[in-house]
Amino acid sequence: MTLLGDAAHPMYPVGSNGATQAILDARVLARKFQTMGVTAAALQAYDTQRRPATAAIVLANRGDGPDKVLDLVAKRAPDGFARIEDVLTKVELENTAAAYKKTAGMDIDGLNNRPSIIPPSNPS
Repeated sequence: MTLLGDAAHPMYPVGSNGATQAILDARVLARKFQTMGVTAAALQAYDTQRRPATAAIVLANRGDGPDKVLDLVAKRAPDGFARIEDVLTKVELENTAAAYKKTAGMDIDGLNNRPSIIPPSNPS
C-alpha cells in the first residue's frame, strides 16, 4: 500500500500542490509498476524517487513558496502601490514563478524531459 498527493505529503495550501503532486506521484508509481511489477520493490523505488522532490516543496512552502512576492511587495510598498510594476520587475515575478515551478516539478522543460510513463515497446 502507498499514498499519493496530499495523503502522502501534507503541504501548505499554496501552489495547487495537492493535485499536482498526486498526478506526479501517480506518474512515477505507474512507471515503477510497469517496469518492476506490482511489488514492494516498486513501491520502495517510487518512495525513493518522490520523497526528495516533495520534501523540497514542503521546505519551499515553509518559506512562503510562490507567495514570497507578497512579502517582498509588503516590504517595498508598505503604504500600497498603484501598479505592481512600480514595486516588482517583470523579471523578479517571472524568476520567482519559474523557481517555484521547478521545485514543484511543474516546469515545462522538466515535465517534457521526463521519461514516458509507458516505455516504448519493442517492435516484434
